[in-house]
Amino acid sequence: MIIFLAFVYIFSAFIYFYTNKAGYSFLRYIWKRKNITVYLSTEIFYLILTSLIVFTSDPLNWMVAILMFLHLIGIAWLVASPGSFYQMAEESINLDGEMVENTVVIMFFIYAGMALFSRILI
Repeated sequence: MIIFLAFVYIFSAFIYFYTNKAGYSFLRYIWKRKNITVYLSTEIFYLILTSLIVFTSDPLNWMVAILMFLHLIGIAWLVASPGSFYQMAEESINLDGEMVENTVVIMFFIYAGMALFSRILI
């Protein structure tokens, strides 16, 4: 299951990278207010996947638990204060969109590395 989670993170990183280089930004698409359900769906998918790993592994997989809490914080922030979330998203994209796109790709690769590295620590 951990390998599947890492694969999903890597696949997501490639989607963000490829769509950015192709001229169509998936990140800009899901960060639009009208696409709130798409963003929430992806975050909930990651939350469910990480929760399954955390709650079914015998010793606590604390690295995946950190990833689970990061996704939970993202969902809670969007649900509790969508105005501030979208303000942050618009400001960061308008300030330096290319850097934000690359940061998201790197972040997903780091998440995949954390998931794979967590297997070593168990």
